[in-house]
Amino acid sequence: MILHKAKNEQVAADFFKYHYHDRGMMKWGGFYLSDHTSALQKMHAAEVAEAPLPIQSQALISQRLFSAWQRQQLVHLQLNQLEVGERVVAVTGTVVGMADNEIGIQTAEQKIIWLVLAAIKHAEFI
Repeated sequence: MILHKAKNEQVAADFFKYHYHDRGMMKWGGFYLSDHTSALQKMHAAEVAEAPLPIQSQALISQRLFSAWQRQQLVHLQLNQLEVGERVVAVTGTVVGMADNEIGIQTAEQKIIWLVLAAIKHAEFI
């Protein structure tokens, strides 16, 4: 029996030495609460600075948003406002509605954001 135990220990040692790859903190990701993961995603998204895109005409922006709404295509919008630190405010999502001069955008987090059309400076398809 001692020989089998030594052989099993050698097999285990070889496995951990040559085949097992520890994923570090990644394996703990399942234990985070959804609030924590959404906060982490926002934090990582904020780290990437987005370059300002050129200002488009309201007619072109309206045309692109209407086309995206018809095709249920993702759009990326840059707004006329800046965040703290002079970062461009951007919204990405699907156009879900239009009312008067407002556009409803559903984000990846399933939130619907209503934007005034005049507040959008650039629209592009993704």
